[in-house]
Amino acid sequence: MTTENMKLSRRGFLGLGAAATAAAAAAGLAGCAPKTMAETGPAEPEGYTWETAPEPITEVDATEETDVVVIGGGIAGFSAACSAAEKGAKVVLLEKTGAGQFRGIDYGAIGGKLQLEAGIDLRDRKQDVLQEVLRWGDHRGDYRVVKAWVDHSAEALDWAADMLTNHGITIAPMPMEMQVIPDAWYEHYATDAFQIVPTDELIAEGGEAGYEPPFAIGWAKAFTAYAGELGVDVRFNTEALQLVQDEAGAVAGVVCEDKAGVTRIDAKAVVMATGGYGNDEEMMDAFIPGHAEDVHNISTPPHNTGDGIRMGAWVGGAIDEAPHCPMYFDEGVEGLEHMPSIPLTRQPWLYLNDLGERFCNEDMPYAFVCRAHNAQPRHMKWVFWDSKWEIDGPAMGMVVCKDFRSPLHNPEEIQQFIEEGTILSADTIDGLLAKMEGIDAETAKASIERYNELCAAGVDEDFGKRRQCLSSLTEPPFYGVHAGTTLLVTMGGLKINENQQVIDADAHPIEGLWAAGNCSGSFFFGDYPITISGASHGRACTGGRRAGQFAADRALGA
Repeated sequence: MTTENMKLSRRGFLGLGAAATAAAAAAGLAGCAPKTMAETGPAEPEGYTWETAPEPITEVDATEETDVVVIGGGIAGFSAACSAAEKGAKVVLLEKTGAGQFRGIDYGAIGGKLQLEAGIDLRDRKQDVLQEVLRWGDHRGDYRVVKAWVDHSAEALDWAADMLTNHGITIAPMPMEMQVIPDAWYEHYATDAFQIVPTDELIAEGGEAGYEPPFAIGWAKAFTAYAGELGVDVRFNTEALQLVQDEAGAVAGVVCEDKAGVTRIDAKAVVMATGGYGNDEEMMDAFIPGHAEDVHNISTPPHNTGDGIRMGAWVGGAIDEAPHCPMYFDEGVEGLEHMPSIPLTRQPWLYLNDLGERFCNEDMPYAFVCRAHNAQPRHMKWVFWDSKWEIDGPAMGMVVCKDFRSPLHNPEEIQQFIEEGTILSADTIDGLLAKMEGIDAETAKASIERYNELCAAGVDEDFGKRRQCLSSLTEPPFYGVHAGTTLLVTMGGLKINENQQVIDADAHPIEGLWAAGNCSGSFFFGDYPITISGASHGRACTGGRRAGQFAADRALGA
């Protein structure tokens, strides 16, 4: 998988592809296979593809038996598979791509050992963190499900930290100053359990393999090795097609397909860990209204097409009600369809809309910035800064993946973007505005003059931005970009209970079926709580570990 394929434009989504569609039809799934962004428009009147289960696949090329099947080879899936195997279960892990799928930088927990070593102790603030998750989600999340992450995250991430270290991956605590803005008007929680140290070797290897960020390959290398040591049967390039149910309705296996044919694997427990649906038009239309206008580009890997959510719904699992939670980042620079994160362009500089007007306090969490510029003409913003950026940018104190850390921030890359014209530049404000197609230059010039007055006074009377973020436009050259929203991942899915069991519309567990990671729901709603660093990956690891343990217990009769 190349880096280019990992970064997809909203205008050019990829899905399962013709080969997978043909395979589904051959297996009796025609009309029920996931539809890709290129293939569909809004849902047909007869209903969504997850609302009606296809006929069971009965003709297979082979039949096998195991204790636990895990579907999906990301952080949730590998956590589940290894945790089940640690308990003595015979485990098969199915991953439809050719390698383990890991991404991201931050892995959230409350009370992990590396946090404590760094002097960060949130153990007496568990309720505050829990309520912050629920508040961002308009209290639509299940208190018990969120509490399970809060209570079990330290154990899970400590386990993962040991696994990484034992397999040659260097990790380190995330310092407080890289997680918290002390004088921000909103509170951050320093929940990062640890970070993988981005060595030159990992960056080179991960970049070649297409991982984003490149050092995320450390997870794949370590987990794949550990799964092998535990005897997990990891099958890459193998796609799950349909769950199997017994006469009582319990999930009893899965039908999957690889180059050798179609196989039914009978199992006593199944864990769904297939990720989100950011590259499925039908689910995006149904669960993230307005995405076609609001999302400038997509960072979701092309294989995230909601497969597991459909399979779970076909056996009676309930899906979170719309709207779902999208993970929005304010990094969609126009001209970069395959989006690298450029922290420089994401700082709280001056933002203007096409009318040339300032429209928000630029110093807001990512999702709030995106909501603000999505309400503007063209659902985007113009970002302005000047030659003082190397001093003024770091002084703003941005944290997590918006700070100027390496390798996300690369001065050589910045210079290349300037030379290529992706970052617009000029020696005068008039010259810069002349390069900005669609902006009202006269009003914009007046807005810049007003903004410079506020910066000189040191008080933002208009929008209340922090003093540290008032960087004037006074020293040439001047710079700007046209930027919108990037969708990283979707975060709604199959409803679960506090034990990671998939539940039906009446909140009864679907026997034999668990879910973890971004195909599971009941947790995030509204917007992603970026104030709780690493909550997404921390939930995936914690939920995957617990799901694998519960699945093994059922399979082994514990």
